[in-house]
Amino acid sequence: MKYNKLIGTILCACCMMSCNDDLLNKTSLTSITEDAVWTDPELIQAFVNARYNQVGHGWTESWMSSCIDETALTWSRGCEQINLGTITSSDIGRMNGGWYGWDNRAWNTEWANIQNCNLFFQNVDNATFTDEDWRTRMKGEVRFIRVLMYHDLTRRWGGLPIITDYYTLSDEKAILNVKRDSYEDCVNWMVAQLDSAATELPGSYSDADDNGRATQAAALALKSRILLYAASDLMNVDVDNELVGYVGSSETQAERWSKAAVAAQEAIDNALENGFALYKKYSDPAENYKNIFMDRLNSEVLFARQGTSSADEENLSYLDQSNSPSGYNGWGGNCPMESFVDAFECLSADGTTATDFSWENFKDTFNIAGGATPWDHRDPRLKATVLYDGAAWSSRNMELFYAAYINGKDTTICSTWKSLSGVTIGSGKDTDRYPTNSWNSSLTGYNVKKFMDEDYVSDSWNFSARDWIWLRLGEQYLNLAEALCETGDYQGARNALDAIRNRAGMPDVAASMSGETLLNKIRHERRIELCFEEHRYFDVRRWKLGSTLAVPNTKIDIYKLYNNDKFDGTGNITGYLYLPKHSVIETRVWNDKLYWLPIPYSEITKNPNLIQNPGY
Repeated sequence: MKYNKLIGTILCACCMMSCNDDLLNKTSLTSITEDAVWTDPELIQAFVNARYNQVGHGWTESWMSSCIDETALTWSRGCEQINLGTITSSDIGRMNGGWYGWDNRAWNTEWANIQNCNLFFQNVDNATFTDEDWRTRMKGEVRFIRVLMYHDLTRRWGGLPIITDYYTLSDEKAILNVKRDSYEDCVNWMVAQLDSAATELPGSYSDADDNGRATQAAALALKSRILLYAASDLMNVDVDNELVGYVGSSETQAERWSKAAVAAQEAIDNALENGFALYKKYSDPAENYKNIFMDRLNSEVLFARQGTSSADEENLSYLDQSNSPSGYNGWGGNCPMESFVDAFECLSADGTTATDFSWENFKDTFNIAGGATPWDHRDPRLKATVLYDGAAWSSRNMELFYAAYINGKDTTICSTWKSLSGVTIGSGKDTDRYPTNSWNSSLTGYNVKKFMDEDYVSDSWNFSARDWIWLRLGEQYLNLAEALCETGDYQGARNALDAIRNRAGMPDVAASMSGETLLNKIRHERRIELCFEEHRYFDVRRWKLGSTLAVPNTKIDIYKLYNNDKFDGTGNITGYLYLPKHSVIETRVWNDKLYWLPIPYSEITKNPNLIQNPGY
């Protein structure tokens, strides 16, 4: 859909349509009035397009993944308020906007879009349409976008005022009387709105110019996520404040899990009926996973914020420049954490068995047969997500190592880095000892690959078009798996989970897996499959597992031992030896107030009826 090329003002939208003689006869192009907009369906469509254009994304310099145990940001910028627990209502950091890049999804930005959605609903029923289906479809689109904005706000701040009126400056008194609605009321309202949107929206679009508009599947998928969150422990267990969960509700948590399961299945069924499918274009599962995010408008995407190339001036970000490795003159921004990389499972040689990775037990780490590395024989999604030492990237292989040059054939070196002595240390092109761009070196020993364009030329600022995926079918299978597991339908949960694992080239989970063991497996799968897509921040919180984040985060330094000859640890010199060093880069803090963000201080001072969240 070409909404991403439209300017978000009615005046500019009208100018783009200046070839319309009727429009030219109506009014001056420099003074389009509000009345003119709401009498012309074409202008109303431009207004709706602008609502899409105001939907944000996650590719600012500071990714949300760097406020959780997925990545660490080389230059911090707005993440420390969350990670170190210093957040206040006056300094919310990266979680209230994008910090750098643009005002991405800040409190004011999303409320502004809601306000414009309300303006649409105030006027659209009085407009003259010769095609009623067009009016109905646009109502469904705007209804979906308004709920998407509310969802993005309520999952950060809890219950907020449900505002459906369009306010102007003359409504100051009404505005100042606005109060927060309960979390339960917000969920019920959002679900009802999405049910309505699903009846107003088409299952798919036949015109290529409409690609990217909201569909029934998008509305149902958003409903599925909202109900999954609503059923989770954070909103149900030991809650004493109706603004951040259920208090005195007639519905039980078990009933909410059942509703979440039904909603996820409904979203999946609708998507499949309308031509959506898990993306399986390539024979290599790593290629499938990588290209979910590179092949635009593919079968798995239910809704995305579309971007264009930098040449079209609507590229969503400069993510390639800010995250590519320092050895390529990139800025090495959001770097995968060592614990995150270690979470990718190991695969047996025949691919039928998956086990947890461990540096201590993974013998190939220290004595590698056949030239394998610690990142081989792992979940294929690792290859599509992370750049590690030796990974193929652009014109060469990554060099994220320090080299220890052995003087001669030393057969007494122990297989731990601490025992090294009498060696000369060098470094690869992408480590922090490489002199050209050392300040942008990886903070963790890894660089990000997911979302990244391998053909990008550093410092060119010539970015290819990519879309930020808000909703995709893969998430829905994981929503279904979790909700079914919580209801005790373990077979159904395993089936939904295996659909994602099989697409990724991973074996089925054990047929006997159930209960807490299965639930933990599903949570692990969400961590891997949905990484960097802004799920983990909310997942850990809704599971009430925030305290697990209060641990030292480590980086890995890889040392390679070699000297023309190669040493294998047994006296035969046949291949280089990997020796990892693990060191703490940050100790993060957890406080239970971090389950929710504080209402911005500026909003509290303007309207004292906006009760602050617990702990602030």
